[in-house]
Amino acid sequence: MGNSFSFNSEEYDFWPLYNSIKKYYTIGIKKNQDMDIYRQYPGILELEKVLLENIGNKKTYQRNWTSFIRRIGSEIGKEVTGTTFGLVPSYSAFLILDLEKEGNRCNYKELHFSVSLLGKYYQIYGLNKTVLSYDDLSIPYQIQNLKELVVSPIDEYKAYFESVEFKITEEFKDYRLVPFVVGQSVINGLEIFHLDKENCSINMALFNDFLGFGEQVGEVDIRGDLNYGMDSWKK
Repeated sequence: MGNSFSFNSEEYDFWPLYNSIKKYYTIGIKKNQDMDIYRQYPGILELEKVLLENIGNKKTYQRNWTSFIRRIGSEIGKEVTGTTFGLVPSYSAFLILDLEKEGNRCNYKELHFSVSLLGKYYQIYGLNKTVLSYDDLSIPYQIQNLKELVVSPIDEYKAYFESVEFKITEEFKDYRLVPFVVGQSVINGLEIFHLDKENCSINMALFNDFLGFGEQVGEVDIRGDLNYGMDSWKK
């Protein structure tokens, strides 16, 4: 992943993604060199308002997201965990689809989903990971090993993926899935306030940096159709 943002403009229209990002973020202004200018950008000021209104306001957050993910967990019959936090411009959560525990090793299969606060966009992906826990030491810690990403409804993820996708589009009208291959593309000169990275991806700007995994994302096996969701962006 990590290709520069581009698309076949004769067949698809992904300009809404770019325009949403341009509305809220500067492109080409390095925040570490020109922080005053960066912070004064009208889009950054508007972004702060959006976060305050939708995440900082507890009642709004509970109405828009907490009740929604609780309903998803109950209807699907899986444990749900909210992951919305800080300056990240999206609501997010994940379902634990499967959990195998053996000693200090836990194998998880999760389904992550996010809904952007900056436009009518959402993302869904499966995650298979192993977590090693060391609780018997003076300073307990964990080691997480990411094994695979699932980027479209296939195999054991299919029913859950499709169910969450249906529930999101039912709750958030006219929202569209950002295809994995598009979401992971980068815009040169795009810097996100809370990330220490010069060229950020579409997903980082609209959702979060969970699919960054530091530099590990290129080492994780990816299953599914990287272009899943493209049809909803056709002209």
